[in-house]
Amino acid sequence: MFRNTQIPSPRLAFRLLATTAIVLAMVGIATTVFAQETREEELAAQQARKAADLRPYEPSKVEHRIERIGKLLDANRGPIYPFFGSVYSGGGLALGVGHTTRFGDTGQFDAHIARSVRGFQTAEGTLTLPRFAHNRVRVELNASWLDVPRVAFYANGNDSLKSDRTDLFYKKTTIGIATKLQASRFLTVGAGLDAINMETGTSDAALAAANPFYRKSRIFAEFDWRQSPGYTSRGGLYRVEFADYRQTNAGAQSFNRLDAEVQQFVPILRENSVIALRALASTTNVAEGESVPYVLMPDLGGSHTLRGYPSWRFRDRNRVALTGEYRWKAGHFLDMSLFVDAGQVAPSFSSLDLGAFKKTYGLGMSFHTLVSTVTRIEVARTDEGTALVFSFSPSF
Repeated sequence: MFRNTQIPSPRLAFRLLATTAIVLAMVGIATTVFAQETREEELAAQQARKAADLRPYEPSKVEHRIERIGKLLDANRGPIYPFFGSVYSGGGLALGVGHTTRFGDTGQFDAHIARSVRGFQTAEGTLTLPRFAHNRVRVELNASWLDVPRVAFYANGNDSLKSDRTDLFYKKTTIGIATKLQASRFLTVGAGLDAINMETGTSDAALAAANPFYRKSRIFAEFDWRQSPGYTSRGGLYRVEFADYRQTNAGAQSFNRLDAEVQQFVPILRENSVIALRALASTTNVAEGESVPYVLMPDLGGSHTLRGYPSWRFRDRNRVALTGEYRWKAGHFLDMSLFVDAGQVAPSFSSLDLGAFKKTYGLGMSFHTLVSTVTRIEVARTDEGTALVFSFSPSF
């Protein structure tokens, strides 16, 4: 993450866009007047336009490049594909290689290995069985391994200090099964069962190591009518998930967690602009004498919540996050945005205080295809300074 000390003024951005629009309008008017000097010229121009419409559409060079990027992002295009994206929050760009193949009529096997620029490593594999019950039921078998040598750790709570940061290591191996039922066109319900073995602690033993082995069971329901999870200009997502982490080895770190999220995208001006809204809430519950491992606590910070703050900047047993964005199309595959984030973590849900929310605001731009976000670059201002944020997925 790189620092910058100035933020482009939203008013200046609007002024530049308005000026550009006026100039283009003036050029268009002058061209139209010139083209309509005579009746004969007007008819000739109309015939020429009709003839052009009959020709096969030829994409521009930019559209060809975006199309190639879309194919690169599509893991289904071939058995071997390059992987790039994120291994774990805070790890930076990760590169790797993957393999995918069909399994039966509607099933698929997909696996990849990757390493990030900060040394985070992962290996993941998913076997999706052929669908049944009129293609409404899907079953997935998954396995993954994660090795994070240094992840940022701050003290718990909304008032933790940036100067108190330390680093911890985190390793996790997961094997599980999940099933999803497409109850209707937009409604999906599902459940999963995972076996998780994790190790975490600090190299200098400043924090007690936590090595729980979990049997994780979860259920979820979501109503999703977005155009695509990777890029959308209308629709919404309403999701709730409950997970129970039951420790099976010696220790006292069993807990359960409830997450709820609402996303809404409101198009305006024929989808040339979009108002994007998001609300996220998470809460954990433990029995007396039990605790939640710090790497599994709800958190805020990074490129998706409280942008401008580093990943894992705030964490506690409960959180609330709110985001509002105004997005407008600056080109066929380029969007600009103004955004405001607000959020808070707290030891109990009842102690959350609207007046104590941390806030960020800024200006961003994203390059995208019709269904996915390729790159997102944002300048975000926080109480701790100004940050330049990079991501390879939508903010939400």
